[in-house]
Amino acid sequence: MRFNKCIWDLYKDSTKGQESIKKWTSLNDFPNSEYSRDCKQSIIDELRKNYLDKYIDGTKVNWYLLLKDYFLNKGFIADNAYNIYNYWIDEGIAINNFIKISPKHYQTWIAHKSFLSSVLSSSYPDYFFPYTLDCEFDNFTRICNEFNIPIPEVPKKMDLEKRALYYIDLCEALLEFRKINGFTPQELYAFLYDFAPSVINELKDTELPQPSKVWFVGGSKYDFNFLDNATKESKSHWQGNVDARRGDIIVMYCVTPRSYIHSIWRAEGDGFADPFFRYYSVVWIANPIKLDIQISQKDLKNNSIWSDCPLIRKNLQGVNGYPIKYIEYLELLSMLKAKGQDINKLPTIQPTSKFEAEDLINERDVEIKLIEPFLITLKYKPTDWIRQMPVKMGRGERNFPDYCFGANPQRGEETAKMVLESKYEIKTQKELQEAYFQAKSYAVRLQSDKFIIAAREGIWIYQPKNMVYKFDDYYHCNWVDIENPDILHKLRKMIGK
Repeated sequence: MRFNKCIWDLYKDSTKGQESIKKWTSLNDFPNSEYSRDCKQSIIDELRKNYLDKYIDGTKVNWYLLLKDYFLNKGFIADNAYNIYNYWIDEGIAINNFIKISPKHYQTWIAHKSFLSSVLSSSYPDYFFPYTLDCEFDNFTRICNEFNIPIPEVPKKMDLEKRALYYIDLCEALLEFRKINGFTPQELYAFLYDFAPSVINELKDTELPQPSKVWFVGGSKYDFNFLDNATKESKSHWQGNVDARRGDIIVMYCVTPRSYIHSIWRAEGDGFADPFFRYYSVVWIANPIKLDIQISQKDLKNNSIWSDCPLIRKNLQGVNGYPIKYIEYLELLSMLKAKGQDINKLPTIQPTSKFEAEDLINERDVEIKLIEPFLITLKYKPTDWIRQMPVKMGRGERNFPDYCFGANPQRGEETAKMVLESKYEIKTQKELQEAYFQAKSYAVRLQSDKFIIAAREGIWIYQPKNMVYKFDDYYHCNWVDIENPDILHKLRKMIGK
C-alpha cells in the first residue's frame, strides 16, 4: 500500500499517536544517567588519564553523553553525509587519545548499530534515525516494501565495510520519505515503530503453514538457561538459514559440553539476511517442544542414515542453518520413538513431490527437477518453450517471463499462447496473489490464452472466462497428485501440447 495521509492524520491526532510522538520527542533530552554503565577500573583510570572525568560517576561511565559530545564536536553536513560517516568509521572514535572504536573496526559499527544510531539521531535528528530493530531487519524491510520506501539491496555477508555503511543508505531513504510526507523526525519514528508495525501485523497470517523443510540450529552454553526454561510461548531470534520459511521445523542441538538434540521448534518467520546482525543470517523460532529423550552426537554417528551426513562427519561444526534431509528427519523421529519419546506431538512434513525437501533449495531447482520433467510428460520438447524471453512492458521497461509457449519473440510484437511463471515456493495466499498479478501481467501483455504458476507446492492453472481472469478461479494440484493418471489426463487436456 502507498502512504495514506488521511489514515496517518487520524493516527497522529489520536491519543495513541500523540503518546508515541511525545515518547520519541524525549530523544531531545538525551543523554542522562540512565545511559551510564558499570565499567572496569582500568577503563575508569584510562578515561581520567585523558581528562574525561565528566563522563564518570563512581564506577559508571555515560558512554551516550561521551559519544554524543564527540559527534557534535565533529560537526555534520547532510549534503556530505556518506563521506562524513565513512570518515568516522575509517578514523575510529578517539577522544583525547582515549580510543572507543578502533579505525575501520567495521564489526563494532555493525553489531552496535542500535546504540550508535540512537546517539547519532539524538545529535543530528534531521538526518539520522534510531534503528531499534535488532535482528528484525525483515520487519524493517516489510515496512519499507508496504509503504513503497525504496532501500538498497543488503550487502553481502563478508563485505563488512558495506554492511557498516549500509545504515547511511537507510538514513537517506527515510529522509526522502520524511520530506515527501512532511514528517518531523519524531513523527517518522512514531511511523516506523508504532503506526507501520500495527498495519503490518494486521496483514500477517496468525497460523503457521505446514512445514516444508527441516533445519538444524545450535545452542551454546550461553543459551542453555533460555532453552531449559522455554515455554510454548517462548520465541527468539537465532542464527539460521535465509532459505528457511515460516512454519519450517527447527531442530535445536546443544553443542559441547551437552552434545545432544534438545528440542524441536518452528520457524515463526522466513529466514532473512540482517546486515546489522553479527552472524548475518537470522530466523525467528517459536513453539518449542522439549524432548524427553536425548539423541546425542554419538547416537547420530552410530546411526546408519545419519552417519552419512556431512555435518555429522564434521562433528556438527557449522550446525546453525544446516538443512536436514527428509529421510534424516524421519529417521530422527524413529530414533526418538525407539527410546521412548512420544513423537505424536512432534511436527512432521509431508512431501508434495517425489523429490525430498533437500533436493529443492531454490527456484531453478524447482524448474529443473519438477517443472521441465512435467512439461516433457505433457509432450512438450525443450524447443517448444522460451525461457526468460525479453518482453517490453512499458517505457524502457524489460521483463522476462520464465517460460513462454507458442511464442513470437520479435521485439515489439511479442506474443505467447501460454505463459508459465515459476517460484521457489508459495506458502501463503499473499504470495500466491503476488505471483498471480505478475503472471497475469505477462499473459495480458502477450495475449496468452492461459497462464500457469508453478512452485514446489504444485501448479495453479488460470484460464480466463469471457476474457477475464479472476484470482480465485484456478485449478491447483501438487506434484504427487500429478502422478495420478486421471489428473495427468486432465492436465494434458488443459495445458498439454
